[in-house]
This record gives sequence, C-alpha cells and structure tokens, in this order.
Amino acid sequence: MRILLQNRLYLVYALLATVIAGITSWTNFGHLCGDEYSQILEFAAWKMGIVNYADLRLWEFESQMRPSIQIWMVVGVFRFLQLFGTAADPFVASYLLNLSGGLLSVVSILVFTGAFIPRINPKYRDWFVLLSLFSWLVLYTNTHFNSENISGHLLLLAVGLLYGRVHRPGIPVIIASGLLLGLSFSCRFQVGFAIAGLLAWFFLTARSSGMVGRWVLLCASLLASVLVFGAVADYFFYGNFVIAPFNYYVQNIATGKMDRLFGTAPWYAYVPLVCMYLPFGPAYVVATINHLIRHRKDILTFIIAPFVLFHFMVGHKEVRFLLPLLGFMPVVVMTALDDLLRKRPLPEKKLCLAIRIAWIINLAACLSLLFPSATEIGGWKFIHDHYPKPSILYFAASPHQKLLYYRRPDLRVIPVKRGDPMPCPPGYDCLVAVDANSREPKPDLPRVYSLFPFHLDTILPQFIVRAIGHFDIYELRGADSGKTE
Repeated sequence: MRILLQNRLYLVYALLATVIAGITSWTNFGHLCGDEYSQILEFAAWKMGIVNYADLRLWEFESQMRPSIQIWMVVGVFRFLQLFGTAADPFVASYLLNLSGGLLSVVSILVFTGAFIPRINPKYRDWFVLLSLFSWLVLYTNTHFNSENISGHLLLLAVGLLYGRVHRPGIPVIIASGLLLGLSFSCRFQVGFAIAGLLAWFFLTARSSGMVGRWVLLCASLLASVLVFGAVADYFFYGNFVIAPFNYYVQNIATGKMDRLFGTAPWYAYVPLVCMYLPFGPAYVVATINHLIRHRKDILTFIIAPFVLFHFMVGHKEVRFLLPLLGFMPVVVMTALDDLLRKRPLPEKKLCLAIRIAWIINLAACLSLLFPSATEIGGWKFIHDHYPKPSILYFAASPHQKLLYYRRPDLRVIPVKRGDPMPCPPGYDCLVAVDANSREPKPDLPRVYSLFPFHLDTILPQFIVRAIGHFDIYELRGADSGKTE
C-alpha cells in the first residue's frame, strides 16, 4: 500500500474514497439486506436487553447457526457510546459501524491493489485503481456491516498482505494473514471455500520454494483465529459451547431448509443476476470465465473457483452471496482486457469511448448513494428524533418493517390490526404506523411522517411508490394534548 500511495494521484483517490465513505455511511443508511438487520443488529439488541427474545428470528437463534463476532462488535460500539451518556443512540452506533466497514474497505482495497498493481499493464493502471475504488457497486456496498461485505474485505486484506510478500513472507505477515482469514471465516462461513483455495495455492507455492513451515504457521494462526473469533465468541453469546458452522450446514444445507423457505434457482442463475449490475456486471462475468480458463494456476483462480462452484451448487441464490469476490474483480477485468487486446487490438479512440460510456453509467448509478438502503429507517428515525417522551406506537405495518433495534427505550411498540382498540394513556405520545402500500383505508388522523416529502406519493406513478417498502406515521395523540381518542 505504501508504494501505491507514493503516487500522488492514487493518494488523492484514496482520500476521496475515504471522504465518500464518511458521507455515504450516513446517506446510504440502514441495512443492505434483511440478514444484516435480523442476524446482527437485532441479535445484538437482544444481548443488550433492547429487543425481547420473542421478537427475534427464533428458528435461526435457537438453532445456534449464526456467528456472533459481528454481534459483539455492535455491542462494543454501544458500550463505547454509553461511556458518554446513559443511552446510546442506535443511529450513531449504526453510523460508526457503517463507517468502520467503509474504512476497512478502503484499506483492504489499497493493500490488495498495491500488491497486484505490478501485474497490471502500465497503460491500464489508472483504470485499475479507479475501478477498484469507485465502481458504484463498491461504493454502495462497502459502508454496510453485513457479513458478506466485512468477510470479503478481511479476505481481500489477507490476500493483499500475503501476495505482496509472497516470495518470502515474514512471520508477522503470515500470522496477520492467518488471523484475518480466520476472522473472515468467522463472519461468514461460506468464505471458507475461498480460503481453502488460497491455502491450496499457498501450499503449492510454499512447497516449491521451501516455505512449508510458513504454510503450517498460516494454518495454525488461522485455526487460532477461528477458535477465538468463532468458538469462544459464540460460547459467550449463546451461553454454551456450539459449532455454529456445523449447525449452519445442518439447518440450511443438509435439511434443505433454506431452499424450501426462500426458493431455488438453476445453477447458471448467477450469470444473468450479476450481468444486471451495469455497467461492470457483464465484464465481471466474462472476465471471470476468461480467468478461470486462461489462468488456471493463478492465486485468484484458486480463490474464486471453489467459492463460485459451491454457490452454483446451492439451490437458493442471491447476488449478495457473491459479494466477497467483488474486491478481486478489478484484477480479473484488467487481466481479461490485456488478454483481449493482445489478440485483437482495438483503436485507442474506440477503447476510450467505451470506457467513458461505462463510467458515465457508473456515475449515474452513484446517485443511489444519496438514498437510504433501507427505506423503513426514516420512520424510526423520525420517531426517535421527534418523540423523546414516553410513547406508544401502534404498529399496523408489515412485520418486516418492525425494526426494534432502532426504537427508543421508552417507546412501546404494540402490533394491531384494523379495528383493534388503541387506547392512549395520559402523558404519552401515541402514534400509529401504517404500511404505506396497504390498500386499506388510511386512518382519519394527522399524518406526521411520510417517506415522500411534499406529497410526492400522490404525484409519482403508483408502481414506483409501491416498489418502495415504507410506512407512514399518524399521530393519535400528543403527550401535551388533552385530547383522547
């Protein structure tokens, strides 16, 4: 990384990426996927006594199949904030978690890019750095605290450290790489397939250069890391000794529960799914295929091939499952571009035009960074900021929008159906949350919050409004009002 940042242009890029991470950690707020919320934030809230046991996703909690290390990180941030006040603000805590994910991503990308940039054709190195730091998909995902993102960047950092000194890695580098790999696995078990490929590649390299002892040290430090960040952390979280990776395998793979609950797709489904992420998605697919065929002995082939093969074999497919590979894609794309241009040179003008078009599309996609990734967050933040007194929220919205991690300690959330009584005790702020996309008549009450300002929900096409999950908030009675409904 130090060699990379000696280039002033790349140093500016690194600083810009850091600033963007600081901004988008707030603007692109909220969980990127449901698992990020329910399996990390909500489990942490239960551990701290914020969320009741009955409100958890119990089949996952009781099966003890989820890793706890990121949960402990959330608890640690809350405990740190409580040093400055009696009640930690969940929005500040989440911002710090998102920012930490963003900073980790910038560091891991710089370390990895610095290690691999000597392999890139000098003509394409500026593009390589830009693609590594500023593709919209990288900027969109890197500030989120989900397991795919964090484990992927820990893996990227470990590979960058190891490959940067692969000819004679020192013992501190070996130990640090092993600890990072173990932590990556402890965040997301599926990364184990990529780690196994990396270990196989390093064993072959070590055997040919007389460094088998370092390979053993790498495995030992990895195992120690898994024991500490996995087994020990899970013991203190669940209250008993568990082997969470085995429980995960039994619940989701052996019994097929994941496929039954969430559906399946054919083995090739990831090809069109990834290609949808313009402008670089199609390049990722084509370049990966090229790399696996033309560069079979390369370190990235050993990492990517087993990881992709496993996910192709699993019936349930989501693009986010492949997110740990995102950081490797710039090297793969630049390698494919070099392979292509060696066989079929393109005129410089045509190549530059194609690249400009791609980056214009990329810049347009970056507008998504200005919007929260979880649109339900706005309602909870409105309540948190505007109703500091004891409050009751009658919740008539979707259960998936009941994000109790974000509720104030003195806010009671009571699920209701249409026609249920909604008493409001004196001295309480009483609110009603209604699914904005529900076709039932809206309450005859003052609407105090909507995701869409200036009544844009009545102006925009309804297919756009209904495509966005959110809830409206109506005030049943204010704490300072003498009126009772």
